Amino acid sequence: MLHGLLNAVSPASLFVEIIGVLVGIVFGAIPGLTATLGIALFVPVTFLMSPEHGMIMLGGIYAGGIFGGSISAILINVPGTPASIVTGWEGHALAKEGRAPFALGLAALSSGIGGIISAIAVLFLTPALSSLALRFGSPEYCALLIFSFTVVVVMLETPLLGNLLSSCIGLLIVTIGLDPVSGTARFTFGIINLMSGFNLVAVLIGFFCMTQAVMLARDSLAEEKEDLVQFSGGSPHRELLETVSGRAMTYLRSSIVGVFLGILPALGPVETPFIAHAIERRFNRRGEKFGKGSVSGLIASEASISANVGGSLIPLISLGIPGSGAAAVFIGSLTLHGLQPGPMLFANQPVLIYTFFWGFLAVNIFMLLFGLFGARYCAVVLKIPKSVLATFVAIFSILGSYAINNSLFDVGVMFGATAFALWFQALRLSILPVVMAVILGPLFEQQIVVLTTTYRSAAAVLERPIADGFLLVSVVMVLVRAIRTARRRTIATKQVAE
Repeated sequence: MLHGLLNAVSPASLFVEIIGVLVGIVFGAIPGLTATLGIALFVPVTFLMSPEHGMIMLGGIYAGGIFGGSISAILINVPGTPASIVTGWEGHALAKEGRAPFALGLAALSSGIGGIISAIAVLFLTPALSSLALRFGSPEYCALLIFSFTVVVVMLETPLLGNLLSSCIGLLIVTIGLDPVSGTARFTFGIINLMSGFNLVAVLIGFFCMTQAVMLARDSLAEEKEDLVQFSGGSPHRELLETVSGRAMTYLRSSIVGVFLGILPALGPVETPFIAHAIERRFNRRGEKFGKGSVSGLIASEASISANVGGSLIPLISLGIPGSGAAAVFIGSLTLHGLQPGPMLFANQPVLIYTFFWGFLAVNIFMLLFGLFGARYCAVVLKIPKSVLATFVAIFSILGSYAINNSLFDVGVMFGATAFALWFQALRLSILPVVMAVILGPLFEQQIVVLTTTYRSAAAVLERPIADGFLLVSVVMVLVRAIRTARRRTIATKQVAE
């Protein structure tokens, strides 16, 4: 742990921490660009770095990108990222009252505090969860992966059958290539490049980057300019400190909610602020008007979003299961460096992991400082035309896909993934179940093979209590979702009849 701390505060590490945060804030502040997009674009760049520096920079982009979305949400009520919708409710109302500097400063402080709390959680919870995972056998891993798929399928607001179909499609995609047991080719149609399957990074760039370029190009045709909120003077630091010191429980509640929801697959930064905002509304005793410039509402939103970032990294590093779409893209950097996220990563690369943990803590400190003293200057990026952004994203998507293996085939894979994602958007289906299946599918197949060769009967598998617990919770979640869906349909039918 000490070696990791020393590595995290080295000049090279501090440099990549600062660069990562700045890049993330810029990406987050521009409407249409997201933290996921920034991570996906810079995954190929990390190939030129050491593994720990690459992970730290992507961690900075992740944290900075989530916070950066609050800048445009507060100034022009256009969330830079989907996670900043709730921030826009409260922050823009404060900005229209002439308190834009206070709103930006409070968002920065809240994001920084939530991120620091989540970084501490990552530092202490991840090793504990990883130690527990070392006791897992193939039944526990299979049950855990089924639970992860179930959470994604059940928790998303899109139709249940659509989510299930998306997961199955993702699992079918990862069957392309060589069979891990027999070594025979599957669905390659004689194409040599398909022998190793589709490159994960190229697929993710297509899902999250080139797709966004297409959407930005479409939006640029109907782009309407909106004036920024005008303000002058510096941030009221004294008022900010009084606000923070008087709402310690708000920060603690929201950060815990963010970390907990970040650990669960599918409940990423987008859903977290709504839940934290609703919880804070219930606990609040100050008589604030939530949705109309509530200080507690703004704190709850920003602290929970940043805490969710750290929470999503806990299952990724300890179990190899991403807690959000951005965390899923994060895996691309690890695979480029030949690292397999999971409990063995601690045993094989302890210094690297603790360097990243301490670096992630430093990233959140830098994010707090940059946001507090420089957020208002980032407003200039809001004036960049969407057509320019679309061109920028498209070029870097193509270059990033090609740079992975210096292969035009990967560029074609990226374009195919883009077409696939756009098709899903047209059908109003979520791409997240596909992403989770593509990432976890190979591990799931591997564990299924081990399970079927090691255990000869289902009774032997059911004697494992941890596996039984995961499977039971998965069944209960599906039943609850099915019952709720049936009730909604019944109520809707009665309303139509009346």
